[in-house]
Amino acid sequence: MFYSDNCYKQYLKSQGEKTHLKKLYDTIRQFFVFTDDTLRKFETNVDEIVHKGKNGALKKSTIDLTPLRIKYFFGERYTYGSQNGENGIGSERLYPKNSVDPIPTWITKGIINPLIEAKILPKDFVNSVVINDYQPGGCIVSHIDPPHIFDRPIVSLSLFSDSALCFGCKFHYKPLRCSQPLLKLEMPRGVVTSLSGFAANEITHCVRPEDITGRRAVIMLRRVHDCAPRLPQTAVMSITRNISYTDSLELTTEDFIKFHQTLLKWQNQGSVVGKIRKRFAKKKDGTTRYSANCYKIV
Repeated sequence: MFYSDNCYKQYLKSQGEKTHLKKLYDTIRQFFVFTDDTLRKFETNVDEIVHKGKNGALKKSTIDLTPLRIKYFFGERYTYGSQNGENGIGSERLYPKNSVDPIPTWITKGIINPLIEAKILPKDFVNSVVINDYQPGGCIVSHIDPPHIFDRPIVSLSLFSDSALCFGCKFHYKPLRCSQPLLKLEMPRGVVTSLSGFAANEITHCVRPEDITGRRAVIMLRRVHDCAPRLPQTAVMSITRNISYTDSLELTTEDFIKFHQTLLKWQNQGSVVGKIRKRFAKKKDGTTRYSANCYKIV
């Protein structure tokens, strides 16, 4: 049979995709373990954590705010590659010990222990929990959970609404958009998903904005390696939490200037990642609308 060069390339590509899909299906497992009543209790517990965070009852480093998504770290927290002055895979580091709150008891007793009994998690495996709380349109760009930080499997529980996890996407920016995934894995509310092997190590996964149509929370259950590299204690700077929570404020002109200068100082020190934007909307009473974008505490 004769193939043109383009047809042959497409043929090879399709064969490669079939191989990758088989490897994905072989290294992804999904389970339904919890009843609807139990899921509602977990969702109430997540709401309580959100409330604690807003009221200053959690450690500063426990919380990481980005537009349309808040991460809550328990047990351990780690940097993303660019947060510690480096770029690329392999530069991620753990925060110093005790930087974040311990894993909540309701997660240990209510989620981790039943998953151990169901033989989905090994015993004494989980020492790091992250809760990702998404608003509609939130996302996480394509990535591989750093293997020098985390053991496998990577296990998650989806709450509040249905969504999807996509494999093999590429993200493009300005405007934000995604290529077609090799696999769109449905993530219904209540599903427990375990990634290992090829799915965890050799292909990127992401959450696309179009797949978050309602509020969604994901509880990530992982093990941090004993030998994973850590930041020194002095690397984590203390930042006022109620400022870090700010998306926008209405301030007088005088207070606005002071506030903006403080934020610029923190950004220059490396305490804030992202752009600080000013948007003026002067009102009759002299107040000014201030808008800030994408703060990440490091």
